[in-house]
Amino acid sequence: MDGHQGGVPRMLGRREGEVVAGVDNRFHFFRGFPVTQILSELHADDLLPAILFRSSRKQCDEDIERLNGSKVGLVEREARLRIEQKCNAVIEKYGIEREIIEEHPHYPALLRTAAGAHHAGQLLQWRLLLEELMSGGLLRLMVATGTVAAGVDFPARSVIVTAHSRRGNEGFVDFSPSEFQQMAGRAGRRGKDSVGVCLVAPGQFSDARVIHGLAHRPPDPLRSAYFAAPATVLNLLKFRSVDDLRYTVERSLAGFYDRKRAKELRRESESMQSQLQANPLPVKELKKVEKRIRRTVRDAERLELYQEIQLELSLKGLRDLGHLDEQGLTEKGLWAAELCTSLVLHLAEAIEEGLFFERSENELACLVGSIAGDGHRNYFSLAPNPVPKEAFQSLETVVERVQHVYNGPTTASEIEVLPDGALTVHTWMHAENWSSFSSLLKLAGVAEGDAARLITQTADHLHQLSRLRESHPDLARTAYEARGILLRPPLSDSLITS
Repeated sequence: MDGHQGGVPRMLGRREGEVVAGVDNRFHFFRGFPVTQILSELHADDLLPAILFRSSRKQCDEDIERLNGSKVGLVEREARLRIEQKCNAVIEKYGIEREIIEEHPHYPALLRTAAGAHHAGQLLQWRLLLEELMSGGLLRLMVATGTVAAGVDFPARSVIVTAHSRRGNEGFVDFSPSEFQQMAGRAGRRGKDSVGVCLVAPGQFSDARVIHGLAHRPPDPLRSAYFAAPATVLNLLKFRSVDDLRYTVERSLAGFYDRKRAKELRRESESMQSQLQANPLPVKELKKVEKRIRRTVRDAERLELYQEIQLELSLKGLRDLGHLDEQGLTEKGLWAAELCTSLVLHLAEAIEEGLFFERSENELACLVGSIAGDGHRNYFSLAPNPVPKEAFQSLETVVERVQHVYNGPTTASEIEVLPDGALTVHTWMHAENWSSFSSLLKLAGVAEGDAARLITQTADHLHQLSRLRESHPDLARTAYEARGILLRPPLSDSLITS
């Protein structure tokens, strides 16, 4: 990436006072540019196509709505025809229902300005269309959240970063160096651009000083993705003993990096101890340094045993829930090991409690859907819920028991029973098509992408239940049929796995 391509300095210097900061001559900062002006200026300086990164879905949607209501940045008739032709080709290629694309609220802006919003709140088919248009050189501006940087490979000539943080589970957190580099690295198309341009816009959500620091920090170190999640441990125990598993974890990449970091900490403590002996300190400062040395040693000791401790916590939780005994996996553990899902413990307990037995396809899908969603998302609520309150209460008891008994590592520590999630699944199962379902979602203020993700996640969990053909044949059959009802266009298997 480079700040000297074309007329970038001229672009930002045309308006006196617009340039508010400069960092290392590689980034140029501007304040208060609406998307209409950004598009106009990038076009004037031949810096399109571009990706404009925003910190929220709402900002992305507002940018497209602003473009649609403006006369700025309109494409010529020939360009519009090419976009329409490409849209038709994508619809045919992936078998997408035409209404999904042509009735999308951003479709007019796409045709008028060759710009689109790409974020998780959008339906997969819409995001796929934008990616195809971008890869084909027909999209001039993609407005996206930062998550698109790591998930899709379509570089642009320029990138505009407008935030230094992203929303996490506990509020906003600063981008890591790798996350920022993923965004900035989208600037520059191989074989088309000699350099790529990354522009950074300071503002309410963007501190130029933080971004300057990120740009000069090295990439994040390589880390292991392994941890002793229940589904992982159960699956491994199908083929090896507990002692074999302990040995495997001890020799894992995660354990190697933990021990490597522990050695570094011990060297730090030894260095501080040596300096302390060579240069005696006053009593007050001596206590501070000694405290720091003790803390560093404790951190090293914790890291040396971290993976083993996490595994033991996982094994204890599995024993307490009846999946494991002295001989290995119990009967319950054997069939639960077939459930390769983050909800393995919750689903297994619900099965053992009989909560899923003699349920219809709709009832089973709704119950699974109620624990498949995200508590901070908005789901459909504008209709009576078909699931009895008693069923939700029983499921809540299961969730609470798992959270109380299992204290090991897991990806499902914040599972909630969401009746609105169940209602969303039920509404889709009984909707005539996605168009009618989408209309209901809009009335309830539910993002299509959130509803689609809930439904596909529910289908994934049902697929795991359908694997219990030997231990629970009736449940497996019902789960298989319920999944088939959920995965109809536009949420069909072929598109989801493509």
